[in-house]
Amino acid sequence: MEKKLISKKTGKRKKIVLIVMGALLVLALIFPFALNIYLKNKLPELVNEKTPYQIRLADFSLNLFKGDISANSINITTKQTKDPTVTQINGNIKSLRVQNFGIWKAIFNKSYHIKELQLIDPDVKVILGKSKEKKDAPKKKINFGIENILVTNGHISVKDKNKKDVVTGKNVNINLTEIKLSENVSKIPVEFKNFKIDAHDILITVNDFYQIYATKIDAKNKQLNISEFHLKPIESPALYNAKNVFDLKINQLAADNFTVSKDSLIIENAKFVKPQLTVTSTNKKEVKENPKEVNLKIGIKNLDFGQGSVLIQQRDKTKVASVDNFHLNLKDIVFDKKTVKEKIPFAFSTHNIEFENIYFKTDPLQAVNIKKITSNDSNILINDIAFTALGKSATKDVFNIKTEKVEILNNTSKFAGQQLQLQLGKINVYRPHVEIIAATHKSKVTKKSNTAAPDLLANLGALHIIDGTFVQKKEGHDKMKVDNFNVQLNSVTTNKDILKESIPFHSKSQLITAKKIDVDAGKYYRLKVDQIKNTGKETALNNFAFLPKYSRAQFNRLIAVEEDLYTIKAKSVAITDKNSTLGAKTSIDVDQIIFDGIDCNIYHDLAPPDDIGIRYMFSKKLRDVKFPLYIRNIDIKNSHLTYEEVAEKAKIPGKLTFAHFNAKIRDVNSAKMKGKPTMVKVDSNFDFFGDAPTDVHWQFDVANTNDDYAINGTINNLSVQNANLFVRPYLNVSLDGQIHYLKFDYKGSSKQIGGNFYFKYTDMQVNFLNKNTGKERKLLSAVANIFVKNDSKGEPNHVEVDVKRDPNKSFFNTLWQGIMEGLKKYLI
Repeated sequence: MEKKLISKKTGKRKKIVLIVMGALLVLALIFPFALNIYLKNKLPELVNEKTPYQIRLADFSLNLFKGDISANSINITTKQTKDPTVTQINGNIKSLRVQNFGIWKAIFNKSYHIKELQLIDPDVKVILGKSKEKKDAPKKKINFGIENILVTNGHISVKDKNKKDVVTGKNVNINLTEIKLSENVSKIPVEFKNFKIDAHDILITVNDFYQIYATKIDAKNKQLNISEFHLKPIESPALYNAKNVFDLKINQLAADNFTVSKDSLIIENAKFVKPQLTVTSTNKKEVKENPKEVNLKIGIKNLDFGQGSVLIQQRDKTKVASVDNFHLNLKDIVFDKKTVKEKIPFAFSTHNIEFENIYFKTDPLQAVNIKKITSNDSNILINDIAFTALGKSATKDVFNIKTEKVEILNNTSKFAGQQLQLQLGKINVYRPHVEIIAATHKSKVTKKSNTAAPDLLANLGALHIIDGTFVQKKEGHDKMKVDNFNVQLNSVTTNKDILKESIPFHSKSQLITAKKIDVDAGKYYRLKVDQIKNTGKETALNNFAFLPKYSRAQFNRLIAVEEDLYTIKAKSVAITDKNSTLGAKTSIDVDQIIFDGIDCNIYHDLAPPDDIGIRYMFSKKLRDVKFPLYIRNIDIKNSHLTYEEVAEKAKIPGKLTFAHFNAKIRDVNSAKMKGKPTMVKVDSNFDFFGDAPTDVHWQFDVANTNDDYAINGTINNLSVQNANLFVRPYLNVSLDGQIHYLKFDYKGSSKQIGGNFYFKYTDMQVNFLNKNTGKERKLLSAVANIFVKNDSKGEPNHVEVDVKRDPNKSFFNTLWQGIMEGLKKYLI
């Protein structure tokens, strides 16, 4: 009985469970259909009641199990509202299809993932509302993803709260499959397996400062074509946190066989037709940096730019640089996290470059114009270069430089980290013409000692400058002119340390030649050289000339006080350098200088007022040289010197000639070079007045501040006729007889000269002359000759000479006064 009762209860429970399960099953089967019917009828009403939008749609379908949603003939409008945070949406969508939308995950886990989204004929206009988020509030992370997107014949317009375009597009057709989003900002934000994009009149606002526009985009089967691409700045240059603002137009952009992944963008071929780049300076020297680590790779097998142009301008639209037309082809381009850290942020294997009509302004007074630059891998050819002065300056030199052609051969230069490694086989510069327009009041530029030298390593096989010309002008007159020069430098090297030296490069060997050099050497002179040749340590000059600009009469009218007028010529000058340097630490260390065939004339007229300036001794002049100076040996050979002096009312000038002049000058120095001797020694021989063999020996110590010196010499067989050429104007006497020799052995300083004087003669007669008429004063001469010794028998006794030096007279004047004093003591 009990068993029957238990069995009866159990069966009843099963029946209840089955009824409940059946009911739930019926509800599960009926609920989607009921919900679908409910949402179809109530969704527009719910949207209209609960949101600021009004929506109408037809054929709404929902599958809660599959997550499929579809609707047709969707129309959405925004109700009138004064709330600025409401995003305004207005438009129509012919058909909407959503496949495999995880509805339950969206409801309970806030995860929004869609297998496929289809939009058919969408025509939507959106105006974004003002953000409700506080500035400091953290942004909520949304888990969102769409695997496939299909948009057909879309018309889209999205504007920001200020009604500025954010995204617009017409006839937009998009088909993307297997889309994957990346949260790593250093990588490409999206990747996909297959794509097809067709759109017209696309506008995308990249940020607050730039927009991208294209009339057409067509991408399919790994092919991309963009027509009339334009990266356009949309604000005033002053508002940009950048040194430059870029405006890029491309008539046609094409790429084929490319693959996009989250880590890389690989393109087989990319071509840009008629790119036009305009760069506008913001005049900002410093900007806030916002560095981002790049962790992606871009590889382009073949990149081609055709018919391009570049314009760089100041904020006020003043042109700074431009390229009218360029073609650029690069092979095997790689851009990745390694190359981006280099000076040039990408690497490539080979290149072909052609630029036409290049212009750039180096500063307000100078500009460069280049007709054409071509480069094919390792060789660069530059045609018709002009470095042109845009005006004149009173404080700064300006330049006009032109050259027909420059060849840069075997260029394998590269950046290694931040170091530029220049590797050039050869540079040829053809027929350059260099013109310098000198400033009239040149300002002194103080070089900053703490300026860091660029990190540079350069190796140049050879530099050849061929058939150049040079001219320097000042106030319309030629200051220096070179009719022809050539330069050959071999194995040229430099680095950041060598750049700090006076000559910022080293060369293994060199050959520099110049012809027809003409230099303005100051107020009264010009310096001319027929030819100069330099091979490094050896320099040779042919037909050197230091010539006055004016005649003697003109010169006398120009000078304020007495001054010598020089005319100097030399057949050749040979200089052998030892270890000289020029620049901030100038040091002249020369082994030898040889002057051959000097013809020197010194003219002095006593008519102008006396020069009362102090004349310093040669030892002091050398001591006052500011830099270390040492010349081991100076040879003067086969030369001729003439000194002419015109005394007031003299009928003929006093004249000294030194024919067949030869001299050796040793150890010329400034007493500033450590370890070098300071005693200068001069040994000379010549024919005084052309027929009197003479030798003179002179020495002085540059380091001696008393300017002590010693000088001795002998003049043999001097004819009285030649002696009278100088004695007559200054002593107002003439001599008859025969001079065998005169000797002097003097010592002196800056204050006096003195020593022994020897004079041997026979049949000597002294004739006194009238100072005004030049005629002989016979009575005075007859009386005087009674006291003059007619002959000096045997070896003459010396007379002692002691003459105080006039500080306003030169050393040679003092020496001559010493000789004249000796003659007076013998003859009178």
